[in-house]
Amino acid sequence: MQEFLFALTLSALPVVSNFMGAMLAEALPSSKQTLGLALHAAAGVLLAIASTELIPRVAYAKPVWAAILALFLGGAFFVWINQLLNLSKNRLRGVDHNSVSWVIFLSIAIDLFGDGLMIGTSLTIAPHLGVMLTSGRVVAHIPEGFVTNAEFKSQNMPRTQRFWLLAAFLIPVWLGATLGYWGLRGQTDLPKLIVLAFTTGTLMVAIVEEILPEAHQTQDTNLSTLTFIGSFALSMLFSSYLE
Repeated sequence: MQEFLFALTLSALPVVSNFMGAMLAEALPSSKQTLGLALHAAAGVLLAIASTELIPRVAYAKPVWAAILALFLGGAFFVWINQLLNLSKNRLRGVDHNSVSWVIFLSIAIDLFGDGLMIGTSLTIAPHLGVMLTSGRVVAHIPEGFVTNAEFKSQNMPRTQRFWLLAAFLIPVWLGATLGYWGLRGQTDLPKLIVLAFTTGTLMVAIVEEILPEAHQTQDTNLSTLTFIGSFALSMLFSSYLE
């Protein structure tokens, strides 16, 4: 039970960092340069985790084609969900601000459910892997929380309602962590690696299609590039000392 409580604690950290980003949006005026640096840092950390922690483990699956197929399906699933959400946003645009807000909430909830599933599954493989994945998602959710709360503010959503929505993000991330931990605890390595490969596919597509393009829409500078590679290097260094 203590291990499960540890899984719940770790999986809650991305929600905490999401809230921290939202508080920054409350306290500070929006700055494209600050947001761009945060997004570049998040992309660097997540790319390091995917390339040095997740993909090498997925490559050890037997049979390897099953894990590779799961990785592809994870990426395809992200594309499908993203397309569905974009279609919903386009249909709701200019109709009802509250409806648009719920679409945004749903997209973040799906992302956090995947985080919880990945963290819960990784802890059944190696505790150090769960810690690494959590650290990467914590960094990534700070700019995400900043952008999300800024969007809610732009729609004149009351502050109390915004805070309740941010707190409700604990539900999908804990649900994912519970399914990942109890559903795969005691199983052989193959189903664990298949789930890990699926979430890796969604993560890779999110980096390339969501985080980096959004980062380049901000005020891009040489400092942004250095932040990206610096966060990548620091993440690798952190990982090497955790092993």
